[in-house]
Amino acid sequence: AHGDWMFRVICAKWGKYNDDTITQLHDNVKEKINIPFTFECFTEFSDEFDRYQYQKDDYDYWDQGGLPHSNKIQLFKLDEKFNKNDTILYLDLDVIIKQDIDYFSELSNNKPYVVWNYWDELKPEEWRRLYNISHCPLFNSSVMLWKPGQNRIIYNFLKDNVEKVFFTYRGIDTFMFHHFGPYTSSHFNHFEEGVVTSHRHGGDIMPGIIHIFEGLTEEEKIKHVFNRKN
Repeated sequence: AHGDWMFRVICAKWGKYNDDTITQLHDNVKEKINIPFTFECFTEFSDEFDRYQYQKDDYDYWDQGGLPHSNKIQLFKLDEKFNKNDTILYLDLDVIIKQDIDYFSELSNNKPYVVWNYWDELKPEEWRRLYNISHCPLFNSSVMLWKPGQNRIIYNFLKDNVEKVFFTYRGIDTFMFHHFGPYTSSHFNHFEEGVVTSHRHGGDIMPGIIHIFEGLTEEEKIKHVFNRKN
């Protein structure tokens, strides 16, 4: 503990990944951290959004329904069990930590952090083309940093506007980008370029502190996750 706060690394499990994946991520964190920390994987979520998640006839849209991965938004309420001075680093189960993550404990935490996608700069034509199809967000929620309570406004907004959000957006990153992104609010900071890298932009050649597999197929992601130690 740092005085009266803890550095808490959390993840969330549902769907295709098994307990081995959680263990591997924990081991990866333990190998790349030099400060006291706690590690927790959330597996129990409220069913409050379930009826919006799944389409009729068990057809899953983008692997989970109307708003894939909305369980992540529930973490912004579930964090109330932590001390308000704690720092929370959320990691998707399919990330790889390449360098020490102590860095994240030292960031100014006056605002929460999210990964910024550089599609608009790196591939502006593709971004413009995709924007009309999927509202191509410039946020990626694979790695997030916040203090308990800081993102409660996002959970509350979803809860208060659940039908509107679920029937408007195809993913939580788009939802957060549109309502809490730089064009509508000043809610988030984003990590400096190169801190979190992705396969989509060639980050496998020069990975950052954390590397994500955005842009790969599910099969490719799983293969990389299970080779995490290599």
